[in-house]
Amino acid sequence: MNYQFFDCDVSDGVATVSLLGPTTPPLREFGDELVDALLRLQEDRAARVILLSDGDGSFDATMDLHSIAEERSRGGGMEIMAAGLDTVRRMVTLMKEMGKPIVSAVRGDVRDAGFGLVMATDIRLACDTATFTPQDMRHGLLPDWGLTSTLSNLIGPGSALELFWSGRSVPAEEAVRMGLIDRVIRSDVWEDEVDRFAHRLTQIPQPALQLSKMAVQQAPQFDMTTMLSLEFEAQQQCWDSQETVTGMTAMMTGDDPDFRFVMEEDDV
Repeated sequence: MNYQFFDCDVSDGVATVSLLGPTTPPLREFGDELVDALLRLQEDRAARVILLSDGDGSFDATMDLHSIAEERSRGGGMEIMAAGLDTVRRMVTLMKEMGKPIVSAVRGDVRDAGFGLVMATDIRLACDTATFTPQDMRHGLLPDWGLTSTLSNLIGPGSALELFWSGRSVPAEEAVRMGLIDRVIRSDVWEDEVDRFAHRLTQIPQPALQLSKMAVQQAPQFDMTTMLSLEFEAQQQCWDSQETVTGMTAMMTGDDPDFRFVMEEDDV
C-alpha cells in the first residue's frame, strides 16, 4: 500500500505502519490515509497484527491550530474545527472496534495529536528514549482523541487532569510507572523485543485476540456475573474456531502454529 505520510508493509503476519518523518502531517489528510489503511488491513487475512511505529521522526499530526485561531479571531464558527474532530472520531472509533490488535511502538517524541493516536492503540510499547506530551490546553480547547476517557481509565482522574493542565513532557520510565504506557524497552534491544512481541501476537488464534479485546473493553460497564457469562460465550466461539484447532494441534506437537492455510472465516 502506498501512502504519502507513512509506509505500510505486511510481512510474516505483521502489518507495520511507519510514519515518514521528519515533517508533521496535517491531521485530516493523515487521518484519511490511516482510516483507508486500517480498513484494508482489517480485510487482509495476511495481516494478523497492526504495528504503528514512529519510524525515524516524532509521532505527531496537527490540526493547524494557528489557522483555526486566526479564523476564530475573525468570528469563525465551530465548523472550522468540525472536520478535524470528525477525522479524530473516525480514527479512534475504527481502532477501538477493529478486531485485530493494534500495537504502538515509539522511540521518539510523542506529542499533541500523536499522543492521542498512541493512546488509542491497544498496547503501547516505548523505547527508553521516548517522551510523551499531551495537547497544550493554553489555547483554550479540550483534549480530544477520547483522552478524557482513556487517560482517566489508565492513570486515574487526578493524574489525567494533572497531565492535561500541566502540559508537561513525561519520559518513558515515568510513563510506564504511572500506567500511561505498558512497557519500556531498552534502546539496545528495541527492535528485537518489538519484533518478538509482534510475532507472538501472530501466533495467537484470531478469535481469541478479537474476543479478549472486546471483553476487556466492555469490562468496566458490567459486573463480574455478566463478564463470566460473556467469557463463557466467547470461549464457545473460540472452541468452534478452526484457528483454535490449529493452535491446539501446534501445542501438542511443540510446533509454532501456522494459520496460513486456515480457510475458515473466523470473523467475530
